[in-house]
Amino acid sequence: MRPAQPTTTVTAAVEALARATVDLTDEEMGRPWIWREYDEEGLRFALLMAQHELRDLAVRLAALRRVAPNQAQRILGQYHHAYRDLTGALAGVRDEDLDRAPAPGEWPVRDVTLHMLDADHGFLAVVQYARAPDRPSDPKEAEERWQSWREEHGYRAPKTLEGGIAAVRNALFEIHRRILRELADLTDADLERTAQFWDGDKPVRFRLHRFEAHYVQHTIQVDKTLEAIGRGPTEARRLVRVLYRDLAPIEMLSEVREAAAEAAREEVVRTIAERATEIAAIPAA
Repeated sequence: MRPAQPTTTVTAAVEALARATVDLTDEEMGRPWIWREYDEEGLRFALLMAQHELRDLAVRLAALRRVAPNQAQRILGQYHHAYRDLTGALAGVRDEDLDRAPAPGEWPVRDVTLHMLDADHGFLAVVQYARAPDRPSDPKEAEERWQSWREEHGYRAPKTLEGGIAAVRNALFEIHRRILRELADLTDADLERTAQFWDGDKPVRFRLHRFEAHYVQHTIQVDKTLEAIGRGPTEARRLVRVLYRDLAPIEMLSEVREAAAEAAREEVVRTIAERATEIAAIPAA
């Protein structure tokens, strides 16, 4: 048996704490847990302190950033925040929750997330086609070329989304990572390019904001679906979702690599990872 590898990133530390706490009941959240003078809040304070530490780390890293983000990067940061909110909403979902429809004719969680995958692929394709060097300059030819170009460059989502919640989360992660990677070089001038889709010509700026807006819309749908099937949020799930949201700005500051930034990250990683290990070792009630 291989020894456990040390946690090395803030993301991994938050995920470890999420795994250790997301299934705790509201009653279990009141079990004793003490941090310095704070001895009355119970286990919930372990998550509240983690949120405190993440917020402070984001402030410290932002203060060390040498080059301000451009408008495109700021918009992508908003999209990343929405992605992490969705991650939090899905954190307590079980495999068996994925295919339970909230009502006849309504989408279960699996179908909602498949739709989100499809939209992300489509939005990315629209932006990339608008600035593709092989896009025909003639508008009619460009419209005719669109579907085949999209197929050739791999901008089609899978027709189905198989597997359990881990597979669903991984599929969302992969397209999200691709979007951030492919659009990382967008300039503010690019935002004013025209990008055509089913709704006609719109600037890339509009298209870029659609990533976040669509996530917000359908994360609410996920929330409503989980409520309808009796899997609404507990206190632990609500707090885990907050942690994922507050992880987002830290991840968007990954290019800040000064010694002070690395030291601040390492301290937060160590603190949250040790807390996760401590809570995971608490015997079940």
